[in-house]
Amino acid sequence: CFYLEVANRVDHIRNFIDLKKIRTYLEIGGGYGANIHFLIQNFQNIKKIIYLDIVPNIYVGTEYLKNFYKDAVIDYNQTKKMKEISFSNDDNLQIFCIPPWEIEKIRDEIDHFHSAAAFQEMEAQTVKNYIKYINLNKTKSISLIGHKSYDNIKNFDSKRLNDFFNDKLEIFEYSRVIKELNKNEIYLIKRLN
Repeated sequence: CFYLEVANRVDHIRNFIDLKKIRTYLEIGGGYGANIHFLIQNFQNIKKIIYLDIVPNIYVGTEYLKNFYKDAVIDYNQTKKMKEISFSNDDNLQIFCIPPWEIEKIRDEIDHFHSAAAFQEMEAQTVKNYIKYINLNKTKSISLIGHKSYDNIKNFDSKRLNDFFNDKLEIFEYSRVIKELNKNEIYLIKRLN
């Protein structure tokens, strides 16, 4: 069922961003890797990916993606030895699976940055730290997804995420495919330049 939600999210994002023009992709909080798997299967142009998540989620996502893409997945055992994370200059698929502390190693420009509900689950200072490395000037487009309602006092309203991007993101609200989840999602978008 989660793949239906992923398809629904991608469909909403495609209303604003032509994913067929994306080659490099960064996702923070990718869970077990379903979104990346869906994108690779449906957008042959997305070849260079960085998937960042906390431990132990990054391990689960890495193993899930290795099941499909084998040696194209570069895991922490490899990246921890690298001084920088940089894509090869070819059309071969590369998926770097990294923990949060390796974000400082990323050297390439990113065509699209995505995060689904991960920022909403973090404290504001953590979000600011990630955004510092995303660097709006090098990231051509952004899609952030958050839940319309929030429960935990440490977490914040998804619309506040726009504050961290100097109010440069457009905000839209969509319903989920699985209505029993009973939560609408907020989309914050920066279109391709």
